Amino acid sequence: MRDEVRLPPHPASVGRARRFVVDRLAELGVADPADNAALIVSELVTNAVMHAGTTITVRVTPAGTGARVEVVDGSQVLPGLRAVSVGSGSGRGMSLVAHFASQWGAERTAVGKVVWFVIGAAAEATG
Repeated sequence: MRDEVRLPPHPASVGRARRFVVDRLAELGVADPADNAALIVSELVTNAVMHAGTTITVRVTPAGTGARVEVVDGSQVLPGLRAVSVGSGSGRGMSLVAHFASQWGAERTAVGKVVWFVIGAAAEATG
């Protein structure tokens, strides 16, 4: 199986990304956190569809005993944790990422950004 998939900036890409990540984790033998990874990648791809509107690349690579998942898009606006009110209809996604991932981060690239997370691996094993 390929390490990555390229997706259009369309809501249907969220489900395709989720299935790709779950399948790739199973191939790598990292099945235990697959539900968490599916939730996180859903959030990140939804953000890319809504805010970047560019082609999205989802990549899954081994990281120690787990995997590193990257979501790449063409926007250089980095996501972050933010305080939201109880009645707010959005803004909680990156808190979910921080809660369920071993590690996560975001970096600008020459043509956009990569938002990544590690699942099922100790932080020191991800290098």
